[in-house]
Amino acid sequence: MQSFILTILVVLLSVGGPAGRDGQKAADDALDGLDPVLLVGGKAVPGKSAFSVPRGDFVYLFSTAETKATFESDPARYEIQLGGLCARMGKTTGGNPSDFVVHDGKIYIFGSDECHKRFQAQPAKYLPTPPPPLPASAAAATRGRQFIDRAVAALGGASKLDGLTTYVESYTQVQTRPQGEVTIAFKTMWRFPDRARQERSMVLQGKTMSSATVLSPEGMWFLGGQGQAYPMRPAGRPSLEQDFGRHPVALLRARRGSGFRAVTLASGTVDGFSVENVRVISGSTDVTLAIGASGRIHSETFRDRNSDGEYGTFSIVYSDFRPVEGLQLPFNARTTFNGQPQPSLSMTLDAITLNTPLDPSLFAPKSQGGQ
Repeated sequence: MQSFILTILVVLLSVGGPAGRDGQKAADDALDGLDPVLLVGGKAVPGKSAFSVPRGDFVYLFSTAETKATFESDPARYEIQLGGLCARMGKTTGGNPSDFVVHDGKIYIFGSDECHKRFQAQPAKYLPTPPPPLPASAAAATRGRQFIDRAVAALGGASKLDGLTTYVESYTQVQTRPQGEVTIAFKTMWRFPDRARQERSMVLQGKTMSSATVLSPEGMWFLGGQGQAYPMRPAGRPSLEQDFGRHPVALLRARRGSGFRAVTLASGTVDGFSVENVRVISGSTDVTLAIGASGRIHSETFRDRNSDGEYGTFSIVYSDFRPVEGLQLPFNARTTFNGQPQPSLSMTLDAITLNTPLDPSLFAPKSQGGQ
């Protein structure tokens, strides 16, 4: 089942467009040219072009050689946080380096005035917290691997899973917009081992609107309806990798990777089913799978932002497993956020296809916009 957080991208990207949410070129002088070292200390002092430091997407100016040296000795402390993403929305949403606030000794920027306002009112709701450490027990790791192997077997076996070259799923969803109910068609494609794409289309006020999100080793793009490709900020890559990587097929297929770790946490009961909770870390992906005695994945939980940018706990319950070319795959996902149902983030698939040849150009856009 497709990682449902990608659905949120429809709200953020396909209607509003890519402006302010991709890798657009930053202003030459971040923070309106103010010295970031003094700004963190509570003083708004203009910097000078003679004392400048380019870092990431931004150029920082300093009022003296001393503050410049202070920045260079510990840039992570004084630079714009979150890699230049909007402090409220995060994920792949870029911020405006002239719209900033200092909170708890750190500088954050925003994609809109509304984002700035909401963050200042309750910053703790929008800032990530460090994940808990993995259990260090060798027994937990051994048992975690055993349950991952069971999940692979329940899905259809290692040979079938590892033999996948592509995986494509599609579904439709009715969402409520200010203009009324809109039917959106989704198509998500994985070209293993490291490329993914989600396409979205809908008819709104008589016009067909389409967009896509692409992830590849060469970059990440939002694709508009006119074929323009807008590169996203590099800081958003871990979030997009998680969105695509949480899919059970993609996650289990990555189990042989050097960064894959699985440990058991505790046994439990979910919806009346006895499960073993297995925390899995694979690259940027960090989820806990609830795996039944048969090996079938009942559900997965993880922390992420919701459509308002607030951090919380998502849970996806999988059901309606059907055979597809030797694999047993879930066609239904029921989603909650902090225990509350999320109908717009739940889905029933229309179709799944395996090993369908996919044109490599789908994952390497040529038309570039939004420089």
